[in-house]
Amino acid sequence: MKTERSKPHEYRVIDEMNANDAINLLNPSANRVFQVVAYEDDELRDELATLPAGKLVELKLDRVGARANVWRAARPANVTSLTA
Repeated sequence: MKTERSKPHEYRVIDEMNANDAINLLNPSANRVFQVVAYEDDELRDELATLPAGKLVELKLDRVGARANVWRAARPANVTSLTA
């Protein structure tokens, strides 16, 4: 089972971040939904929390532990802000 998406991909915010700091993202090219529950840092979490549903963002995702569809988001090396 693949545990990381080695290259950054574009994702669409499905719903705004919930009270548990989780956010669902759709990878439009794969028609696949990812539940993100962990973040590279608080700054990235806070930035994702401000995004409205429908916003496109570029992220790198790594699987969290052995759970089926739970992911950790990280910024790609060349990206400093998701909203710039």
